[in-house]
Amino acid sequence: MADHRDKRAKTGFVLNPMDEALLRKCDGMLKGLMKRSQAVHFSKPVDWKKMGLHEYPRLIKQPMDLGTVQERLTRNHYGRLEEMANDVRLVWKNAFLFNGADSLYFKAAKALSDVFEKKLEEFEREAEQINNPQIDTMERCRILLEDMKGNPFSEWFRDPVDHENLGLTDYLQVIKEPQDLGSIGKKLERTAYMSPEDYARDVRLVWQNAITYNSATSMFGVVAHILWQTFDRRFALITNLASVDPGRPIPDRLGWPSFQQKKKFYDLCTKLTLADLNQMVSLVQRTCVSAVQNCGDKEVEVDVDELDMETFNKVMAWAQQKTKSVKTDQ
Repeated sequence: MADHRDKRAKTGFVLNPMDEALLRKCDGMLKGLMKRSQAVHFSKPVDWKKMGLHEYPRLIKQPMDLGTVQERLTRNHYGRLEEMANDVRLVWKNAFLFNGADSLYFKAAKALSDVFEKKLEEFEREAEQINNPQIDTMERCRILLEDMKGNPFSEWFRDPVDHENLGLTDYLQVIKEPQDLGSIGKKLERTAYMSPEDYARDVRLVWQNAITYNSATSMFGVVAHILWQTFDRRFALITNLASVDPGRPIPDRLGWPSFQQKKKFYDLCTKLTLADLNQMVSLVQRTCVSAVQNCGDKEVEVDVDELDMETFNKVMAWAQQKTKSVKTDQ
């Protein structure tokens, strides 16, 4: 962390400092997060001895829980928004690492991660409007890369994939252009990028390679997707794309529904009855619970951007059949 702070000092500013106003917002956000039903698994330190989870200390080197983050907030432990965010992300990362992708804990952590990152995006946008530092765009790209490297989820993407020692004999056959955050950092130091877009293209390639090789529904695929979204929203602030088009779609990702597929699905949903929509939510909950977001005590919605391809195809076929039945009845 000291190295990161020293590099930021060159710019003469601290990005998103944890001032009193931001501290109150984070405190309220965290309390709201802890009130959600899924948060019961993450509000206190894991009592691995009592639960008989003897492998836990071997696999989880940095335990973290939401209660500890809350306590750190009250002690003014965090100097930046990103520092608090990374402690929260560590909670989800530990849950992903220790539990299988089909487990209750994994799905609960993913659902909470989605809620947290969306709220974090609001804070980042507000902070950008209040304190928009006039510094070189590529310098801000470098700061963003340092933040991505500090994100707990990026542990597996900071160095080149050691495919030989890992026994991944087909890696270079599947991945034609390997990339990692450390190599991107070296290119930034050499001023090898002609534009911010060239830099962003390499960063996105890191996430794309992980999804391509491991599948979108694997732990590495899920983590890469979270990092991809985090990077894209921060990069949009740097290039001012967010203010021009705040509703722009998430770029198409290999192994996930395309923008055109999602648009067609939205169009079909407008033709469904309320009873049909409720049934659709139930279908999604069976195979992709992370795509179902709680909006209130009795209200839920499906986030189409979070639907994996298998679930999307099933729900799409169901919606097409439903709308076809409506036409036939008429």
